[in-house]
Amino acid sequence: MAYSRPPVQPGRALTRSPSVPVESTAGVFDFSLDADIATTTSLGVVQVGSGLAITPEGVLSATNSGSSDFVNVTLTGVNYTAISTDLYVGATNNNITITLPIGILGRVYYVKNQSSGNIRVQGTGGETIDGLVFQTLGSDAGFIVVFDGTRWNIL
Repeated sequence: MAYSRPPVQPGRALTRSPSVPVESTAGVFDFSLDADIATTTSLGVVQVGSGLAITPEGVLSATNSGSSDFVNVTLTGVNYTAISTDLYVGATNNNITITLPIGILGRVYYVKNQSSGNIRVQGTGGETIDGLVFQTLGSDAGFIVVFDGTRWNIL
């Protein structure tokens, strides 16, 4: 079976049909995208932008090949020590402690209190956060920390 499609117009954006999604089952919306967001060469080769792939059948998909468009998210309701694959750590329960691992120069963590009480964020092995042994995050508060080689710094 051969795939046939009219020539792609350069710069055409995604369009959704129907324009307003129709809910078919709980939380599932049926719609299709017109994926003419590429260009064709004089040889008929389809070129798509970074982070996109097109199959021989003509299916366009988003790819994540080490892109910074996505972050690793960890949600916890208990005391937790962040690991190297975490980037965002969200506390879903109050009165817990989030511990940052031993710092590595340039390492960044996003920490957010997603609860209605306070949480505690602390370093490991005497490493401080802005010079303090721990920081308290109130309800819905958060910060970004980066390790400068000697301590964690709030941005």
